[in-house]
Amino acid sequence: MSAHAGSKSNAQHKSGFDRGKDTIDAALTDRRWHEYDCDIQQVVNEFNRHLAGTAGFHSLDWRIIKAMIWTETCGPTNPAWRSNPMQIGNPGDPGLRALLFGNEGGDLVLPPDVRKRLIGTTIRGNPVMNMRAGVGYLLMRLAHYRIGTVQDPADSNVYTLEVRRGDTYATLARANGTTVDTLKNLNRGAAPLGQGQTLRYQKASTGKMIASWDLPTSQRIAIRYNVGDAEYAAKLDYCMSVIRKSLSESAACAA
Repeated sequence: MSAHAGSKSNAQHKSGFDRGKDTIDAALTDRRWHEYDCDIQQVVNEFNRHLAGTAGFHSLDWRIIKAMIWTETCGPTNPAWRSNPMQIGNPGDPGLRALLFGNEGGDLVLPPDVRKRLIGTTIRGNPVMNMRAGVGYLLMRLAHYRIGTVQDPADSNVYTLEVRRGDTYATLARANGTTVDTLKNLNRGAAPLGQGQTLRYQKASTGKMIASWDLPTSQRIAIRYNVGDAEYAAKLDYCMSVIRKSLSESAACAA
């Protein structure tokens, strides 16, 4: 058998994943694979700043999102590369609706200015907006939530009130727009309540809040973001390995 015939036979027996590796290897020399580097960094930085104060949050590595885009599109020759590189908002995809209109935590994860700009037409036609929606959905699925006290972000003032006969922490909280936890935290040692006591409080309510985060490993991303591709985690890992040794436009990005 000729060497040419053997090569052809080997190519025919390659798995879909192995053929995908050959495609991704083009990124080592083709700068088109890196044209979104600065956009990805900008998007990831928006979320990192917004979520920095939440419990257990570790800054997201922008290269993970780059690897996801490569995995989702298989590169710049795919038309999706120019419109919806993270493949969120496709027909029949429930992810976008869950992010924007559900009660799964999208309102907590999305920076407010980003949420205002996320609408269906821009998400499906503007690659950077698609990245914002994709990153938001990923982070929403990586977060764990609990019900707890949420401070009023528009009012950080500390107020005082006077306890009257028959008052309880619950009645005082309802009457003053705060929570029992807030009253107790700001007035440690005040129990039991007595008429004439002065208590401090801040405006607060009870609501959903981020309690902790899962780390964005390839396995977790494959479970939380992907549907139906059993090789998704392996593809992400391979993309990351190529990203680490390939050309990059990141050095030219504005700080």
